[in-house]
Amino acid sequence: MKKTITALTIAVLLGGLGTVASAQTTTSTATSSASALLEQLKRQVESLQSQLQAAQATKQEIIGTLRLLRELREGMSGDDVRMLQQILATDPQIYPEGKITGYFGKLTAKAVKMFQKKAGISQVGRVGPQTLSKLNELLTEGAGNSGKVPPGLLIAPGIAKKLGYSPQPLPGQVLPPGILKKLGQGGATSTPTSTPDLIAPVISAVSATSTTSSSVTIVWTTDESATSKVWYATSSPVVATSTTASVSNSALVTNHSIMLSGLVNNTNYYYLVQSADAAMNTTTSAQSSFATLP
Repeated sequence: MKKTITALTIAVLLGGLGTVASAQTTTSTATSSASALLEQLKRQVESLQSQLQAAQATKQEIIGTLRLLRELREGMSGDDVRMLQQILATDPQIYPEGKITGYFGKLTAKAVKMFQKKAGISQVGRVGPQTLSKLNELLTEGAGNSGKVPPGLLIAPGIAKKLGYSPQPLPGQVLPPGILKKLGQGGATSTPTSTPDLIAPVISAVSATSTTSSSVTIVWTTDESATSKVWYATSSPVVATSTTASVSNSALVTNHSIMLSGLVNNTNYYYLVQSADAAMNTTTSAQSSFATLP
């Protein structure tokens, strides 16, 4: 009997020890998993902190050094778009609305085209490599180390000279000798000469109106008197060549209207508009489209 009790006692003790060992193993495993999770979270926090520091450094470079770092186009937003608008607004002729919103909308695109026109850059309405380089050059010249876009940046005499534009005479006219001297184009005895027009018209407000099953009227405006021409096709992209269908008018106007007739009903058409001023500086719009009625 005593042997039996002793055996049972030993069995109970061994079972208890086994339970303790199992509990210790479970605790050890949980501790290990928690440590691994904490280590993973630590790495994630470090990665996020690194990304935040990089973003802050980029923002500081944009604002602190007054440099635009990326190409900009309609639909984008950010501090660099806000800076672009601040620059454009320093010339009321370029950006008369002067809205500083940080969003690249149609007014900003129009102002960019005006800047590109004055700077002799292709008027595409977006900030590409050429426009970006020119804007940064003007910022460096006009702002220095101030960290701010100075009022009147684009109309400052030195900046205007860098942009390459100055008061222009009308076609066939000449600048007086005194004006030529002030512009550095000759002394008091210099013979005045005509300044050639090298700036193409700016096209805006392109749309298709009065659409029927076989005709449509294409309208647009230009900032100076120019000719009117529409290239159109049923396939995209439209290529302005001698074999592409087109309708034109040689009259020099600012409000343009071209009627396309003989179209196929219930069909999608793609088109470009083109205008040339008296000096034959030519601008072609981006492609647009319309659909004839059934």
